[in-house]
Amino acid sequence: MSTYYPAEYYWAWEGKAEQTDWEAIINKRRKQIAQKAKWLDDLAPGRLLDIGAQKGEFLWHMQMKGWLVEGVELDNQVPNPANMPIRYGDFLEMELGEAQYDVVTFWAVLEHVYEPAVFVRKAAKLLKPGGRLVVLVTNLNSIQSRFYQADDYPRHLTIFTKESASRLCDDAGLQLTKTATGQEIFGASLNGGLLFIMKRLFGYGTVEALAEWRQFRDPDLFWCRWRGRESLVVKSASRLDRLLSLPIEIILDKLGYGQTLTFSARKKN
Repeated sequence: MSTYYPAEYYWAWEGKAEQTDWEAIINKRRKQIAQKAKWLDDLAPGRLLDIGAQKGEFLWHMQMKGWLVEGVELDNQVPNPANMPIRYGDFLEMELGEAQYDVVTFWAVLEHVYEPAVFVRKAAKLLKPGGRLVVLVTNLNSIQSRFYQADDYPRHLTIFTKESASRLCDDAGLQLTKTATGQEIFGASLNGGLLFIMKRLFGYGTVEALAEWRQFRDPDLFWCRWRGRESLVVKSASRLDRLLSLPIEIILDKLGYGQTLTFSARKKN
């Protein structure tokens, strides 16, 4: 999996590799972090475990809100500028106390593992009775997954639906309590689809267009250029793409067909 996540990936939002200024990192992700925290707004601070913690931004935010936090991150090369309490290694191999946590979170993690059910079952064991699991994954029932190849294989190994999420929770002794699709936490929006279609119609191959869209090193390559050269036509199409896609994706999100699916579940007593 690390082959498909170069070092640049961990700085994709910040836009500059090796940028370790914590205030700048938090400011860049502030809205995303706040949207994650909303899934726990009804809970009093307790003990939280975040699987796939990356640089620890969400952990830091929840710690500021009074939570006792811990994180797990597979890749020990991921920076930890705020020195958050993050363990590095394979979550399934870690010894963690059962029934110790009020909340366990997986933000964009389960789509990357071979056996998501095993991860959910272990998370369920770590939760206290009545504890909460919160998961964000890719939604198979979306235009992006069906037509834009936003299922993102081979980085995404499993794609989910509301029905499969419900079965996943039930098999682990959890009761699904809430689901939502939207762009608030991770984009993965319809934005880009019109430009992708345009490039395909006027000479790009599918692989070529997707390679520009998916790479992290130079975002303008897809949005502003035609085969590497600055293009006013491409820039204009990009603006039109954003204008047209926003109202459509709002409707799709409300109907449950957004690209990202977030759900929460309660551990049965």
